[in-house]
Amino acid sequence: MERAKPLGSGIGGSSSLMEVGGIPVFVKRLPLTDLELLPENVRSTANVFGLPTSCHYGVGLIGGPGFGAWRELAVHTMTTGWVLSREYEGFPLMYHWRVLPHPGQSLPDELADVDEVVAYWGGSPELRGRLEALRDASASIALFLEYIPQNLHDWLGAQVAAGDEAIVRACRLVEEQLRAGVSFMNSRGLLHFDGHFQNILTDGERLYFADYGLAISSRFDLSEEEAGFLADHRDYDLRYTATHLFLWLTTALRSAAVPPEVAALLARHAPVAGVMTDFYRRFRYESRQTPYPAGELRSVR
Repeated sequence: MERAKPLGSGIGGSSSLMEVGGIPVFVKRLPLTDLELLPENVRSTANVFGLPTSCHYGVGLIGGPGFGAWRELAVHTMTTGWVLSREYEGFPLMYHWRVLPHPGQSLPDELADVDEVVAYWGGSPELRGRLEALRDASASIALFLEYIPQNLHDWLGAQVAAGDEAIVRACRLVEEQLRAGVSFMNSRGLLHFDGHFQNILTDGERLYFADYGLAISSRFDLSEEEAGFLADHRDYDLRYTATHLFLWLTTALRSAAVPPEVAALLARHAPVAGVMTDFYRRFRYESRQTPYPAGELRSVR
C-alpha cells in the first residue's frame, strides 16, 4: 500500500494504483466510521445513520455523503459473485478487501462546509451525524479491484473525435449495454443510482458498472421506508442512464452533423430526458423533497 501511486480522492473515498505480481490493481479506500465499527454494525447493510432516502440521488448541486462503507462492500461482493458465476460480466472484480487503520482523514472539499451541506439537504441531524463521523473516521475499508483504466466519458469522447463511423458503432454498443447492465442489476434487486459515464468503465468492448456509494439493494437490511423507496424507483437507473446518454451526445455533437442512426437514438430518448431533466432542475434548485416522477415517466415510454 505504501508503494501505491495515488490517483485521486473525493466524496467516494481515495484511490490509488499498485501492482501485485505484475498485475495492476485499483485500490479504493472507503472511510469507515466509529459507528460502523461497533460490533453490532460490522458488515451491516442497514442505514445505520438514518439518512434520508433523498440522499440516494446523485443529482444535487452539493453531493451527498453516501450510505456507508459496508453497503458499498456488500455490492462489490454481489457483483463479483455475478462475474465469477458468469451471470453477467459487466462489473470490475474485487480481489480482496481489508479494514485498515487510516488516521488523518478529512472531509473532501465538496463536503467540508458541514453547515452548508446539511442546510442544502434539508437540515437533517442524521446527515450532520454522518458528516461529522466521516470527518473523524480513523479507519477505512481498502477494496482491491480489477483495474480498468478508461471510463466511458473519456472513451466516448475519443469515438466522437474519430468520426461518424466510430461514433455510430460506439452509440450502438453503449445504448445496448447500458440497458443490458441496468436490467441485469435491477432484476437482482440492485439499483445503482449513480450511473453517469465517469462511474462506468470500458475496454471498448464491454461496459463495467463501478462506484456503488449510492446503491440500494433488496438484499440490504432496509427499513420500511427504504423498501418503499426501492420499489418506487425500480426504473430509475434505466431512465437516468438513458437521459445521461442523451445529454452527453447532444453536448458533444452540438456543433457537428449528427449521423442518422445517432439522431434516431436521440429521438428515442428525448421524451424521457425531458421529464428527467425537469426533475433534476426542481430537485437541485427548489427542494430535495421533489418527488420522483414515476407516473409521468411511464406515460412517455
